[in-house]
Amino acid sequence: MYEQSQLRALIDTAVDGVLSIDGQGRIRLYNPAAERIFGHPAEAVIGQRVEMLMPEPYAAAHEGYLRRYIETGEARIIGIGRQVEGLRADGTTFPVHLSVGEFVDEGDRHFVGILRDLTEEVAERRRAQDSQSQLELIGRHAAVSEMGAALAHELNQPLTAIDLFLVAAERQLDTDPDRARALFSRVRAEAERAGGIVRRIRQMVERSDGEKMPFPLGQAVEEAVELCRLVERSTGAVTIGAPPDDAVFGDLTQIRMILVNLIKNGLDATEGQAQRHVLVRGRPGDMATVEVLDSGPGVEPDFAERLFQPFSSTKARGLGIGLSICRTIAEAHGGRLSYVPPEAQEEGLGGALFRLELPRHEEEE
Repeated sequence: MYEQSQLRALIDTAVDGVLSIDGQGRIRLYNPAAERIFGHPAEAVIGQRVEMLMPEPYAAAHEGYLRRYIETGEARIIGIGRQVEGLRADGTTFPVHLSVGEFVDEGDRHFVGILRDLTEEVAERRRAQDSQSQLELIGRHAAVSEMGAALAHELNQPLTAIDLFLVAAERQLDTDPDRARALFSRVRAEAERAGGIVRRIRQMVERSDGEKMPFPLGQAVEEAVELCRLVERSTGAVTIGAPPDDAVFGDLTQIRMILVNLIKNGLDATEGQAQRHVLVRGRPGDMATVEVLDSGPGVEPDFAERLFQPFSSTKARGLGIGLSICRTIAEAHGGRLSYVPPEAQEEGLGGALFRLELPRHEEEE
């Protein structure tokens, strides 16, 4: 008797919702915490089907899930906690973590669910993601702002060429139509070149939608190198070594941003050198790996410890948030971004070496 009273007190005072259903899916136990979570009083729930607490399409499918488990024993959620959707009495849906267990009483099968309302937790996670996304966007705008003069110069070249070709074509329209058509083709080519420059700039400044999908890591490398070459006047300063041939799962815009920041830092570090060199290369390993190394003076040992701290920068006008944001993005993808000191570099260029590692995407996943 004491044990039953103790068990009842435990269920009634639990912070999480506790309910149980029989083999037909009818609710037999529904504690006060469940009343607070769903908004239904116990008397309105006991004896009703559990689907009343589920939004569609889960409610319509639940009876089939329950019947299949009883017939086959194949568990989809029993014994495995997971996030699902709940339906409140006012018709609103909300995220809930559900753990399900099973017991037999006098030959009848029953299921017990422990529920925790995740509304605030999910909202806080979303606010954190929004803040991170905003900070990332600021970082990309800062990077483009620093490259602004060079980008403007690069864009001005095809625009100037378009103007000159149009003037020349206008003069040839009457006397040499074939020559004029050839000049118009040059105009089209220069317009496409200008459009490509604008497109690459937009890739950096547009806000990422946060959508993750599989993509070749080599694509991110090529696009980042191409963008950085737009603003680099030293021919061949940025080269690609052995390109990574791995596929990763993530946000292409964010991964490209990491690489642009690393390449741009390498270019800044080598500015003024007669032979500047920034190398981007794939590397074998347990994870999909890209290294960005340069021929600059390297990082002072005292500063290396603070490289990834926010607002730490060796640049006079730098915000000092680039590497901090990049590491956060890498970690959000299940990877890591690290600085490799000279003594740990197997083959470097004498300067800094940064290593980006991301989980590989396997098709069977």
